[in-house]
Amino acid sequence: MRVSTRSQISWRWYAAVGVLLPGWIASASPAVNVALQASFDSAPYLVELLESAAEENSTSYFPLLDRIADGTFDDLTTEKELYDRFLTVVKDDGHIKTPESLSSLKLSLSLRSSAPRIEAHFQFYNTSVQQSLMVAQDAVCPVWVHTEGKQYCSSAMERAQQDVEGELDPRELPFDRVLGDASLPPAVLYADVGSPMFRDFHETLSDMAKQGQISYRVRYRPPQHWVSRPLFVSGYGVELALKRTDYIVIDDRDAEQLEEKSAKSLPTDPDETKEDAPDDLQPLASSEVTRLGLNSASYVMDNTDPLGTLIKMSQNFPKYSSIVAVHNSTGEMAQEIRHNRSKMFPGGFNAMWINGVQMDTQQIDAFSLLEHLRRERKLIEKFRGLGLSANDVVKLLSHRLLTEAEAGAEEQRYDYRDDLEGNQVIIWMNNLEKDSRYESWPGALEAYIAGSYPGQLPPVGRDLHNVVVSIDFSNPEHMMLVAGNLQAFVMRGIPVRFGLVPTASSPESIAQLKAAHYLFDAYGIGSLVQYLQESASKGKIGFPDKLCFQSATKEHELVDEQEALSLDQVLKSEKYNALVSQTSAYQRRLSLTGDGLQFLVNGIPISREGNWMQGMSMQVSRDLKLVQQGIVEGVFEEDAWLPEFFLAGALERRNTFLMPEDPKSVQIVDIATILASDKDVMSKIPHVPSDKDALESAHMIVVGDFESETGMKLLTDALNLRKENGDVEVLMLHNAASDAEDDISRNLVTLYLSLAKGESIDQVLTKIASGDLDSEVLKTEAEKTSTIKSVHQTLAKELGFNPGTEGLIVNGRAVGPIEEEHSLSVKEMSQLVAYERMKRLDSVAAAVDQLGFADKISNPLDFAKLTSLVALSTVLDVPDGIFENTPDFRVDVSSTWRTEHSVITISNSDDPRIYVAVSLDPASEVAQRWLPILKVLSELSGVQVKIFLNPKEELTELPVKRFYRYVLESEPSFTNEGALARPQASFNGVPVESLLTLGMDVPSSWLVAPSESVYDLDNIKLSSVKPDTDVDAIYALEHILIEGHSRDLTTNSAPRGVQLLLGTEDDHYFADTIIMANLGYFQFKAQPGLWQINLKPGRSEKIFKIDSVGGLGYRPQPGDENNEVALLSFHGRTLFPRLSRKPGHEEEDVLETEAQPGSKMDYLARGLNFASGVLSSVGVGSKSGGEKHADINIFSVASGHLYERMLNIMMVSVMRHTKHTVKFWFIEQFLSPSFRSFLPSLAHEYGFSYEMVTYKWPHWLRAQKEKQREIWGYKMLFLDVLFPLSLDKVIFVDADQIVRTDMYDLVTHDLQGAPYGFTPMGDSRTEMEGFRFWKQGYWSTFLRGKPYHISALYVVDLKRFRALAAGDRLRGQYQMLSADPNSLSNLDQDLPNHMQHHIPIHSLPQEWLWCETWCSDEDLDVAKTIDLCNNPLTKEPKLDRARRQVPEWTVYDDEIAALASRVAGEQAAAGDEFVQTDEDRKDEL
Repeated sequence: MRVSTRSQISWRWYAAVGVLLPGWIASASPAVNVALQASFDSAPYLVELLESAAEENSTSYFPLLDRIADGTFDDLTTEKELYDRFLTVVKDDGHIKTPESLSSLKLSLSLRSSAPRIEAHFQFYNTSVQQSLMVAQDAVCPVWVHTEGKQYCSSAMERAQQDVEGELDPRELPFDRVLGDASLPPAVLYADVGSPMFRDFHETLSDMAKQGQISYRVRYRPPQHWVSRPLFVSGYGVELALKRTDYIVIDDRDAEQLEEKSAKSLPTDPDETKEDAPDDLQPLASSEVTRLGLNSASYVMDNTDPLGTLIKMSQNFPKYSSIVAVHNSTGEMAQEIRHNRSKMFPGGFNAMWINGVQMDTQQIDAFSLLEHLRRERKLIEKFRGLGLSANDVVKLLSHRLLTEAEAGAEEQRYDYRDDLEGNQVIIWMNNLEKDSRYESWPGALEAYIAGSYPGQLPPVGRDLHNVVVSIDFSNPEHMMLVAGNLQAFVMRGIPVRFGLVPTASSPESIAQLKAAHYLFDAYGIGSLVQYLQESASKGKIGFPDKLCFQSATKEHELVDEQEALSLDQVLKSEKYNALVSQTSAYQRRLSLTGDGLQFLVNGIPISREGNWMQGMSMQVSRDLKLVQQGIVEGVFEEDAWLPEFFLAGALERRNTFLMPEDPKSVQIVDIATILASDKDVMSKIPHVPSDKDALESAHMIVVGDFESETGMKLLTDALNLRKENGDVEVLMLHNAASDAEDDISRNLVTLYLSLAKGESIDQVLTKIASGDLDSEVLKTEAEKTSTIKSVHQTLAKELGFNPGTEGLIVNGRAVGPIEEEHSLSVKEMSQLVAYERMKRLDSVAAAVDQLGFADKISNPLDFAKLTSLVALSTVLDVPDGIFENTPDFRVDVSSTWRTEHSVITISNSDDPRIYVAVSLDPASEVAQRWLPILKVLSELSGVQVKIFLNPKEELTELPVKRFYRYVLESEPSFTNEGALARPQASFNGVPVESLLTLGMDVPSSWLVAPSESVYDLDNIKLSSVKPDTDVDAIYALEHILIEGHSRDLTTNSAPRGVQLLLGTEDDHYFADTIIMANLGYFQFKAQPGLWQINLKPGRSEKIFKIDSVGGLGYRPQPGDENNEVALLSFHGRTLFPRLSRKPGHEEEDVLETEAQPGSKMDYLARGLNFASGVLSSVGVGSKSGGEKHADINIFSVASGHLYERMLNIMMVSVMRHTKHTVKFWFIEQFLSPSFRSFLPSLAHEYGFSYEMVTYKWPHWLRAQKEKQREIWGYKMLFLDVLFPLSLDKVIFVDADQIVRTDMYDLVTHDLQGAPYGFTPMGDSRTEMEGFRFWKQGYWSTFLRGKPYHISALYVVDLKRFRALAAGDRLRGQYQMLSADPNSLSNLDQDLPNHMQHHIPIHSLPQEWLWCETWCSDEDLDVAKTIDLCNNPLTKEPKLDRARRQVPEWTVYDDEIAALASRVAGEQAAAGDEFVQTDEDRKDEL
């Protein structure tokens, strides 16, 4: 074993020498270079240019194809020449008209963002098209047309070559771009557009499409004679993290000796330093660390190039920390920083706003930002159509009034009282002003503000809070809610009045309604509660139970003069028949329809989804504060009826159609685009103008079939609304049914002519009602009306209405289609307009007025366009809780910033369209990641970037312990030969004596793993690298994720445990996974292409069906009812699948197993069905769902060459002791390229199989920063999703273990119903007693006599594990505990041990794992495995202990070394790369 004397040198000498080292050493130190290669090859560059231009401007696609076909690019040979000419063409031809679009296109090309879309074409051709052709025909037809089920190999299309099997072409595919009317017969050209044959085919098909014969689309096929080239990507970060940082921060007393010398040696002027940061790391005194944050901001701002300095300092922070530490900040800077925070955020807070929208930190990557900037530019361009500048738009969207309206809007209240229905509908369970139980409570107003405990409702004996529950008494669960929860609230004296409204939605519920009201009227609430309790305990759904009814009447006395009736008499009673009608009217008035529970809390509807008790509690607390504030301000008289305070602005009627429970479900249409300023079109739409100015007017579009009865009613009511409200402009669109005859629409002609003459609304209505229209006029107007009718139908369709349907659009808010049962009265229309004014219109009008551009909004339609665009600018389709919670409103954070001392501003435009504001802690890892991205954004045309330096005022440790590079450029780079340059991260001048580990920081949808490097990337020490060589590494982008959040529509919950398959049309099995409990999450690893998601045959397919994979968003969209997924970008795909249960399976649990019914473990499984957990997996690429597995399946994980060396030995030791088949499973991303390249030889030599498994740590699960802790997480958190669903058992064996038994014995070991088995920590080595932490303090109390288990070896029954939802529980507990950074110090052991009271651990016999640290020497003879666990007493190196303890370890090690040497020799002879070097055999790395 080599012992480094370097480590014994005192840090004082080390630091002093480091200060004095000459600058040339830094430049001479080896570089570290990292590139990332996609799993698919680069496509022809011309196709990439074409697709990138079409991403920027979709209308450019076919004109650019024309230019390709006419030979514009034929004479060019290099990619640089293609790039230059292509940019010239798109500018000259008008496809890219603005500098902003051009810079966006360049960034897109730099990112190679269109490459996945092209690869998807190739994947479709290879998996779906080629299969349906005869191989010979495919070879002789490099370019061919598919139309009407036939293949044509000649551009003349005279004779079909062959029939093509399958239904490939009739439907439009997600990557298709279509020329011509998409409803015409499709003709698909499969071609390499660079082929000479492409021209004739393209000209023929283009002409046919333009003549209206076909719809034409081009699908790329892989070029036949193309020499494939690797695709290197950008848009990711690379870190070199310091593995040992304890010597960087030292005690102040030790630092004093170096202080003077260091101060003299280090440059303090930022402009002097340039590249001259110290060549090695300087230790800092702890007092210097304290002010490092403020000093780093000062260091940057004192430089003439603050952005460049900030980037350089941030990327190399460990080196610059010693310079920054002695650069003191000024008081003016600290004061400005505090002002700029202005109570909005704390010190060290990192956030980014783009045009006022706060970005989700997980979406701050190059690909997401490119998409976001494109959306913002398109949005602003629409506003500019109204005459507003980009600056006007940004100021408006982030205006304080809009922000306040979005953030502070109170929900609408409704009058829950039943006065209109005769005061008979609500059954009040209690009365705070009359019931005896409240007699002792004070009744004065001041009691609401006198000395109640925080969070407690004051016990005041007067009516204030009223909760009305619409409830179905034919449902036992609803009965128990009343008899259990609500009655308990009353009995416990909660000062809330509870009222019940039994529903009248079915014959059963009507019968129960009558019985409930009678019992309450005749015997009181006690009788009703008893009846409900007894009925619910029987668990029957349906009609009233006679025995329960009789019991409830016998045990209670009649109230007042009530008459005793039998159940049959009650059900036939006229009184209660009338009550049913009154209840139905009440439910209709307040939209309390349906079977589910519905709550009105002080008139505010509480969502039925989620926790209703929490929603009720929060609303009551909010309302109490309002009342308390009113009492303090003297708003109330002493004898006031307080509920009237809430009901003052309450609406009498509630129409969820108009005012939905979920404001995000409101539909907004882009009328700015649909109703563009085309005077000819607008002249064809009858309208009644507003009497008021634009900003005071609402704008309503009435869409309906004005020849139908319902359409005429809607039109008449809308005109009556306009008659009563002069501030509403009404447009009328006649939306005739598609099967309507081509007769002239009499009512449309009447409207058109009457309004054109300026007739009054009354005159128009009279004419329509009488049908009085001269036949000569009809004939005269026939041709004109036909055109008008066509315009109307087109506009109605664009607004989202199918022919014949009716609806309203108020300032862009679409309400419809309106069904007959939801028909709107004039009063409801008036409510709708008032609601929209309150929610949206008034705040926009006030903001426009304040900003001074009211004169640009000339009419109500312009104002409607403006308000619809404002609403669209904040629409989010994802519910709260799935992604990081950022506000869904815009806010202008930077306008009040002072910029002299703490803000860096970069702008290259007088009227930027994109304003990026950033709060950034310069001494943070976030700054390292964001700054290179911000630099690229600042280089784009039309972008202004403001960076507010917001450091923490005090630090306790070095904040950044890594070097960092982000690979991104604003436009493509080329070599001198004209080829695309390979993007890569390069680290130069990194301290040579530091031990570093390389890590990749990639977009959340990427899965990467090391692919090529001879170095141990987990342990890089540049001083040990050979002279004149660099550390080069290539990583592979192996997969792009398809992930999602699914929901069970039947139960409104996550369909956890449902098993999914990912496949193609021809092969349904590519990968499988499970849906998690937490957020309904799942994950597939995939490649670009067209995929399908199906339910796995078995219980999942038996119980569920997929209604939609939710590819168009969280809420249902027209046309999304399918199971197809297109992966077309590096951004990955996030889906929101909607599943529902098949009839008869509503109550079934997909995870229930038949084993051990009624047992303790079965009970546990049922209990865990409610587990809230997390994650999901990717499929693992097995070839078929029913793959036969090996007898023994072992998984392990290792990182770094030393542990990989031990892992090889562990595998050989397993194979030495079994005759059964063995398969090893490895977590892919942690293994080095050299290990992976040697593994096939090792597997062949010893006769085992292996497979790599991997997936991405989910975005919502708290991540681990240290690689070792991340590895521990992978050992425990994802056991249910790492492996194919067909695998039954897997054994984890640590890399540093040696096996001395047949592991099949552990496969067959009876776990006695537990999901996994671990070995308890050894107890026989007595001298280690003081180190047994599990016998002391927290653990000894927590374990309650159970053993603490070691995680070096365990066996998992995967089927049982999944059936118990154990993965969900482990992840849920991890998420809770990991919030405290000091918990789970041994994550992989602490977590399962902490959960063993809930997820049982089967304790394996002690001989299954022997470790010298905890087990006695006498136990070694019977040990089945030996673990080289660390000894806290001796700290003996593992390799020394292995050789001393385990004689066979050296035998295996030498044997493997000999194999490696032999393989290396064979490969060298064959001209292949050397596999394993001497570096891999070093004892200490």
